[in-house]
Amino acid sequence: MAKAGTIDMNGRSVRCARCENVWFVEGSAPDTLPDALALEDNQTVLIEAEPDPQPELPFVPVPSVPQIGAHTRLRDKVDAEKIAKRRRSLRLIWAVPVIGLLAAASVSLLKRQAIVDQYPATATIYQALGFNVKAGGLDVGDLSTETLIVDGETILRVTGQVRNLLAKAQTSPMLQMRLENRSGEPLADWFVDVGQIEAKGVKQIETDYPNPPIDGVELRYRFVED
Repeated sequence: MAKAGTIDMNGRSVRCARCENVWFVEGSAPDTLPDALALEDNQTVLIEAEPDPQPELPFVPVPSVPQIGAHTRLRDKVDAEKIAKRRRSLRLIWAVPVIGLLAAASVSLLKRQAIVDQYPATATIYQALGFNVKAGGLDVGDLSTETLIVDGETILRVTGQVRNLLAKAQTSPMLQMRLENRSGEPLADWFVDVGQIEAKGVKQIETDYPNPPIDGVELRYRFVED
């Protein structure tokens, strides 16, 4: 606002100190005579702007930090020890059967041939797992066939070997040979006497079949009891 005594009865232009706008203010009859400085014509009066009051900022409450007492820390420590002990007990409970299964698996692998001899049906399981076991501890391998002409007669010669997988000598059962056609129909059967085989030994076999059928293309074998 304008200072007292700066507007005479004739009025004058005033300017805002903040926005610099100028406007005319009507004068009024003074109660007292103005001084020389106040009667100067066309003087622009600077109106001092009152500063805007700063808004008061609200207080922000600071959350209090809970204090952990000694009894709380002790209780947490006891709970943590109980949880750790429970976990150790669970691991021990699981470890015992796992160790037992591993031990049983190791024994069943080391003694697999003895187990098959006692329980022949288990031979199929071991063979499916890729282990060389046979019911009775005998295995036939390296079989090969050859067609020959001997004294003007056609013969089928079969050679191979029989392995004794046991740690003791044994007499092999008769080995039955069979020729089949492509449809699996049996065409010819004959038997081979293998004889006794030493412990962990191998017995070579050779057998001839005269005048084999022309359509006999599959050779199969099996051990048979007398």
